[in-house]
Amino acid sequence: PCELHRSIFSTKYQHYLSQTKLTIMSRYHRVRKTPVVLLSATFCWSLAAALNGNPPEQVQSLTDVICGGRPRSQCEVELDVPEACATDGLGTDPSCPIVFFLHGSGGTNNWFAKTSGVHDANMIGVYPQGEGGWNTGPKTTNNCHWSDYDCTDDPDEGDLIASIIEHIRSLGGTGNVYAYGNSNGAALAHRLASNGGAQLPIKGIIVSVTQLLSSPERSGPGSLNYNQPSSTRGTPPVSILSIMGDADGLIPYDGGSSSVFNGDDSFQLMPAMDSMDVWASHNGCTGSFQNSQHSTDTGDGTATKFDYTSGCPDGIYVEHYAIHGGGHGAGG
Repeated sequence: PCELHRSIFSTKYQHYLSQTKLTIMSRYHRVRKTPVVLLSATFCWSLAAALNGNPPEQVQSLTDVICGGRPRSQCEVELDVPEACATDGLGTDPSCPIVFFLHGSGGTNNWFAKTSGVHDANMIGVYPQGEGGWNTGPKTTNNCHWSDYDCTDDPDEGDLIASIIEHIRSLGGTGNVYAYGNSNGAALAHRLASNGGAQLPIKGIIVSVTQLLSSPERSGPGSLNYNQPSSTRGTPPVSILSIMGDADGLIPYDGGSSSVFNGDDSFQLMPAMDSMDVWASHNGCTGSFQNSQHSTDTGDGTATKFDYTSGCPDGIYVEHYAIHGGGHGAGG
């Protein structure tokens, strides 16, 4: 029926749209049935562009829509929409939160459909696959130097995520956008939030076992490639929950270089607490925090929570858990 309505609209009524001097009143006898057909055609088009729901663990694919024409061999994008968050029926909630789940280096998106819990929480899950990881630093598989921002031969992560958000918006998804990442996925979450704005409307991030870079200022292709937030660039406030082990041998809690940067000393990590201070300051928080002690099933069994939230504007949450004795798996 939708194809029939499109055909009718195209062949019999489309010419009326160009006849701007005609009015409904003067030409009523010619167009009185047009609104019915137009509404019907519009209704069908809206259904075709709907955000459809899917059962748990039966994800939808956005791969063909998103991945074409990109310098990626492993690109895959899974979309997980609870029925309550669909836009293709009555009583649904298109404002469900949209959450990106970002795997670590060498990881895969295959397990998020089973573990994300989005159907229990009524959130829309997005599970992209990186090229063995995310292009947030110098990679031996890259064709261009990290300072070549005009490069079109290496993955542009900011543009990838922005394109996914734009597509979900076009389907009617209106909810706030969040990102959860572990390790290299956390590095990408930090970067997405640092480049927040109209293209990347990131409301909050959960980041485990990675902090902000102190340098370089930018790296990798495109324009959404800044490594620190900046109010002068218009980066909006972003809530953050950070979890790090203070005995991490790969991503040092106290900052500095890491073997993940392949010997390129241009890439330096902030100390974990400096990274939190940067986010707190950027978010308009006072910088003061409250300490509390907690037990954990990793590290030496203890953790300290640093909570900046009481000094932050309403709706902004800034929290950091330091897992004492925890290594690179401290984030769970």
